[in-house]
Amino acid sequence: MDYEVVGANIRASYREISPKYRDDDEIEVTTDNHRHVTRILHDISCSFERPITVLDVGCGTGRYFHCLQNVAQLVGIDISPDMLKAAESPVRAPEVTARDIHLLCENVYLASFEPGSFDFIYSLGMFGNASPVTVDICDRFYEWLRPRGRLFFNVVDLATIPLRYRVRKRLRRLVYPVLPRSIKCTLDERQQLLPFFGMRQKELQRLMRRTPFQQYAVSSHICSSPLWRGVLLECSATKT
Repeated sequence: MDYEVVGANIRASYREISPKYRDDDEIEVTTDNHRHVTRILHDISCSFERPITVLDVGCGTGRYFHCLQNVAQLVGIDISPDMLKAAESPVRAPEVTARDIHLLCENVYLASFEPGSFDFIYSLGMFGNASPVTVDICDRFYEWLRPRGRLFFNVVDLATIPLRYRVRKRLRRLVYPVLPRSIKCTLDERQQLLPFFGMRQKELQRLMRRTPFQQYAVSSHICSSPLWRGVLLECSATKT
């Protein structure tokens, strides 16, 4: 997959909807789903005995900044400059306690940080929607974490997607190798638009076994929100 092309498409798609996305933050923070995420981010960030450095991957409008505690520096990375502009005034801004916040407009798949830069890396709402969970990105997270650093991310559970979509996705994977080159090119071009990368729980577990993370857990969470209803897979990992 050409991450530059996909990144350009993502930027274009968020250009017009970023104001609505920021408005949606005000709705989402009142939901049980957001309270669930808040507890996780709060507990992980408070589990360290010292102020920490955190990376929010696909930070968008800064929806989760206020959930963190004990943070000396928070780095938010997102591919959309429009979303980052909104993140300058995140939801529940008075509750944001991070001492220092840096917002970076970059593609995380192409970004570079020094090894051991972060104590905690999280990504919420990014994986699945045009962004795949890959061994390579998990390898990067592992390298960027300090020893005993924590990782938390979620991804859309493919098992909850309508059956017709899952069947079409499986058929495409099966027949792709035998298709003529011209048809492959057409399918590849479509795939570069805003591809969907949901995963099944066993698939995510198999992928994590191929990463350097030896301590990890994958669980399922039912998301019930006015903005989106479905099931998310949640992965928590620790760098040994």
